[in-house]
Amino acid sequence: STMAINVLAGVNGLESGQAVIIGASIIALNLIQLHHAPEAWEDFRGHQLFSLYLAIPFTAVSSALFYFNWWPSAVFCGDTFCYFAGMAIAACGILGHFSKTLWLFLLPQLLNFAYMIPQYVQYPGAIPCPRHRMPAFDTATGLVKASVVR
Repeated sequence: STMAINVLAGVNGLESGQAVIIGASIIALNLIQLHHAPEAWEDFRGHQLFSLYLAIPFTAVSSALFYFNWWPSAVFCGDTFCYFAGMAIAACGILGHFSKTLWLFLLPQLLNFAYMIPQYVQYPGAIPCPRHRMPAFDTATGLVKASVVR
């Protein structure tokens, strides 16, 4: 899940935004599970509460970061937040015993990864990969512009 967050890095608000959406989904899942679980299932309810105790502060912190990371970005998330977000999401899934359900929350990242594989594998006829993280410096204007594929 760490690389699932990091693979989309470089766009203002994207890393923190997806962390907020996944965190809110985890909170909703935990609350639904707690509401429908019988009182006799103490272990199950304890796992959901433990996951909820991690997901609420994670989502709150990610929401604050999202506010400052939205365009025009005042902060840069970088690998540090991506690793933290992936670890927190994975920990919620593992401790809450819903790791298979967590894959559904990460499905957009999985589809994006599958879509991007041909760009990273270099073979004849491969799809060219734009260097979206490396803007080009235009010496004539002195400005930075987006790099493109030719």
